Amino acid sequence: MSSSQVKIELGNGAFSYIHSLTPRPDNGQHRLYLLKRYQLYYLISGSVDYQIEGKSYRLLPGDLLIFNSKELHRPYFTSDESYERILIFFKPEFCRYYNSPGYNLLQYFERKKPGSFNRLPSSIVKNVNIQAYFDEIEYLGREEEPQNPLLIELTFIRLLVEVNQLISSYDSPDEPILDHHEELDQMINYIHDHLSDNLSLDDMENKFHMNKYYFSHLFKKTMGVSFKQYVLHKRLSKAAEMLKLDVPPSEAARLSGFVDYSNFYKAFTKWTGVTPSKFNG
Repeated sequence: MSSSQVKIELGNGAFSYIHSLTPRPDNGQHRLYLLKRYQLYYLISGSVDYQIEGKSYRLLPGDLLIFNSKELHRPYFTSDESYERILIFFKPEFCRYYNSPGYNLLQYFERKKPGSFNRLPSSIVKNVNIQAYFDEIEYLGREEEPQNPLLIELTFIRLLVEVNQLISSYDSPDEPILDHHEELDQMINYIHDHLSDNLSLDDMENKFHMNKYYFSHLFKKTMGVSFKQYVLHKRLSKAAEMLKLDVPPSEAARLSGFVDYSNFYKAFTKWTGVTPSKFNG
């Protein structure tokens, strides 16, 4: 189960590049993730099914995945074949300087539905030689030259431009692009910031002055899950993050918005496969 990796960081963690190889992966090494950063994931080798917000992809080497900070995701392994991948984690502000009035580098990260338009298949990725960008980043990371952090940053920006072009030209009937609703974005941000509060359809109606039945329909249509399911998943993810920081399970449950600990215990155990006290992330 040992693994080896190359790791490059810039901007005090605003950008992280990780190239990892795990000879014999197993599902116990990975949990559901909900990160505060955006992510690119590139599969080099391995037998992997990747679950994103309830949707599952059977990956092939050369597939590229993109995640925003609102998407729950995790890999499942269908064999113990060597698992090699490249991960890039970055905060949105790391790229903001490169936006212009007519071009947003992060448009597909920010405006896509959670659980949709995550996968760019190897059949189109190979046409633009994405691997060359990764090779360049790793080469620059090995050489201790004062200009190399800047060159790594610029290489990454070029990679994002390439990804945007791939997505804009990718015609997939199964992956509808950008069903954007600004008011719903505000509501989702409110949910993320108030998970420890009482969150109900009545609360959302009173807060945002939108009929709760219309809101429920709009939420399910846009997000692919019900409002209740979404809140539950985000609360469980928040609890998991606190458990990683050694917060006691009962306190993690309370701070995540669970009134009844037994309900939290059942939901968390079903979600992760382990009890809260045994969870280590």
